[in-house]
Amino acid sequence: MLYELGLLAIGNLARARARLAMTAGGVLVGTTAVILLIALTIGLQNAAEASIGNDASLTEIEVYPNYNFMPGGEQPETLPQLTVENVQTFWNIPGVAFVLPMTRLQGGQITAGKYSGYADIIGIDPRLVPYLGLQLQAGELTLEKGQMLIGAHVGDYFYDPKASGDTFESVMVDLFTTPFRLELYQYTGTTPGTRKIDGKPSGLIMTGGRFDYSILMPIEDVIEYNEWITGNEFDPETFIYDQVIIRSTSRETTNAISTAIRELGFASGGMGEYLNQLNNFFGTMRLMLGGVGGVALLVAAFGVANTMTMAILERTKEIGLMKAIGATDRDVLTVFLIEAGLVGLSGGVAGVGLSFFLQNLVNQALANAPTDTSGGGGYFLPFDTSQIGGNLFVIPPELALFALALATAVGLGAGLYPSLRAARLPPVIALKME
Repeated sequence: MLYELGLLAIGNLARARARLAMTAGGVLVGTTAVILLIALTIGLQNAAEASIGNDASLTEIEVYPNYNFMPGGEQPETLPQLTVENVQTFWNIPGVAFVLPMTRLQGGQITAGKYSGYADIIGIDPRLVPYLGLQLQAGELTLEKGQMLIGAHVGDYFYDPKASGDTFESVMVDLFTTPFRLELYQYTGTTPGTRKIDGKPSGLIMTGGRFDYSILMPIEDVIEYNEWITGNEFDPETFIYDQVIIRSTSRETTNAISTAIRELGFASGGMGEYLNQLNNFFGTMRLMLGGVGGVALLVAAFGVANTMTMAILERTKEIGLMKAIGATDRDVLTVFLIEAGLVGLSGGVAGVGLSFFLQNLVNQALANAPTDTSGGGGYFLPFDTSQIGGNLFVIPPELALFALALATAVGLGAGLYPSLRAARLPPVIALKME
């Protein structure tokens, strides 16, 4: 029965092809607007992500205590801290690849011959070194007791403390090949003490990462040195890490991890959090521009409703005849709903086809457009289109399917009231209509 009713609906639409084309044209415009506006936000998001890069830092989230408290409310000292117990709970968050707790050396300087300098000396768990994704310029990726992994730029700004004159001149020192010492100063007594530790670099970290200006040491060594500097004995029950870095399994899971961290009472940051904010921004933009395109579909819906209403008025006697020979209200309703749905579907199919045509046309024009010789992108765009392969408009398959479903739903929704009106029309009155 449904098959026969569908054929009847198709035949009815074929009798008024011009009206079908004009009504479906409105749906075409709305569908094309929705697809292209959303496709534009996807292309811009890809361009923004391409400008950031694809290194491991995009999956890293920095965790620290949340000090954004309200006056009169929870005070900083009562907020969750990066204790050993709290850090262990981070491993239970779905999507976490590994958790890197860090503690920093609380004083001291580096001396290499007659030159002195400073560095961010960080203690980490040596077992996590293979998971950091570090690339070395020289040496081996090991971090046993007493060893150090040297950042690529740690030795860039050394100086001669005995140099005369008021002008500061920095000197580059290769700490991987130059013998150096770590000098610690103790301030707990009346007479400051000094402790000198020979540097034992095991590897030189390649430039371009988070640890360019840092020295990595086993966390046990740093805790031991901090005990000597401060005079405070290490207590695992009260010990608080200076910083924790969480790396997610993929860029898609960073947002859920950041949310889970905030729910635990901590604050989050880093490139992974920045990427989340960027995605949220483009998600909001996608909804706004999609809503603008939806206005065009809303206008098209009124056109479909008007067309279906006029069709009912023109075919009143036909409806009465259908009911007189046994058609039920449900049959009449089905016929008109199929007609309305086909109007939306045909407009949606045409809109998807037009969207892909315009996408290829614009992207091809961008690919062939002259570029800024100074190193930028096209003269009329604020970014380098080569970063995204010239694809300013990106239409994923799911967007095309969504647009088709939306256009069909608009047609069905707009034709619902006229279809109900036709189904409820009494056959005697319908047959008497001229």
